[in-house]
Amino acid sequence: ADGNRKKESLVLSAGVVGVRLPLLRAAVLQVAPRDTLIFATDGIRPGFEEGVTLSQTPDRTAQDILARGSLGTDDALVLVATYRGRSQ
Repeated sequence: ADGNRKKESLVLSAGVVGVRLPLLRAAVLQVAPRDTLIFATDGIRPGFEEGVTLSQTPDRTAQDILARGSLGTDDALVLVATYRGRSQ
């Protein structure tokens, strides 16, 4: 693991779209080329990021998070993407 890696998190808002829409808040994070972004719904256990291995493909990382972190009582979605940077 790279000791220079920095972890930033966005706060999850509770609510069901169409039933009780939560207050929406914009958040801005700086992203650099080769940064990995992981988005997960509330059907994934809090703390799922512990033990995540970024040496795998984004697809394999998402599958591992779903397998280890799914609550099983709610729908779950994980999106893992590596930012390549801007096209020139």
